[in-house]
Amino acid sequence: MRPLFTFFILMVTSFYASAQEQGDYYRKIYTRPLGAKPYTTESLLKKFGDIQTLNRWYVGVDGFVRSDKNTLNNDFDGLIATESPTVSAWSVVVGGVFREQWSVEAEYAHSGIHNVLLINGDNPLRYQMDNEKNSLIVRGKMRLLFGKATVRRSAFWISAGAGVVPNSGRQKDYMEFNGYREKGRRQGIDTLFLSSDTRINTSMTGLAEASAEYVIKVAKSIDLSLFARKQWGFGNSITTDLVYTVNKKDMQEAKIEGDGSGWNFGISLRYVFHIGYDFSTLSHVGGKI
Repeated sequence: MRPLFTFFILMVTSFYASAQEQGDYYRKIYTRPLGAKPYTTESLLKKFGDIQTLNRWYVGVDGFVRSDKNTLNNDFDGLIATESPTVSAWSVVVGGVFREQWSVEAEYAHSGIHNVLLINGDNPLRYQMDNEKNSLIVRGKMRLLFGKATVRRSAFWISAGAGVVPNSGRQKDYMEFNGYREKGRRQGIDTLFLSSDTRINTSMTGLAEASAEYVIKVAKSIDLSLFARKQWGFGNSITTDLVYTVNKKDMQEAKIEGDGSGWNFGISLRYVFHIGYDFSTLSHVGGKI
């Protein structure tokens, strides 16, 4: 009887020790509670590092200052002059980025092309004329690669583009000026007359562009861009014809022309509304995912 009782005690002790070891084993394995938060796309990118960004699409708003150069072919012996104005403007853009290396962007800009007329004298006068402030441009961009190409990060981009200015062909401003000038002692007075007629081109004109920008990743869906753009105009969008006469007989003519050539400096805020990923390079072997 005693040997049987001893065997029974050993069996119970062994069973209890085995159960305790199994309990410790399972507690070690399942240290994280069931139902833990699953991986997101961003966490997979950070964890595995070999997921490629195929494309992303964005819309944005640009604010910038613009200087455009206009030309004058005759100053009427210093009576008139011109200057390149600097004005503020804005635009809206939509674009796509492909494999974080190339980008295509379309822009509508509410940005004028200007002519400035300066009339010199005892009381100088300044008049600024502009077109309808509409232009459309398409640009292609290339990222200057430093580091892994397919990872979205703050980076420098360079671009080139071409666009059109849809001119209306209408008259903008017509002005007339009269003045007097002494010929000299006992020689009388000259009567001066100046007319200014500003018109918009009747046909569409073109633009070419080169730019550089630094794009900053602010958040998952927000980018901020600082840019500088150089533009060249093809064809005059706005022309001011000037006629100058002295005593109604000595007539001279001049033109002020603006084609849109100049510089833009500004800032752009962009919202990324779609990001496409390529997960084909992930390994499903060894329990990675």
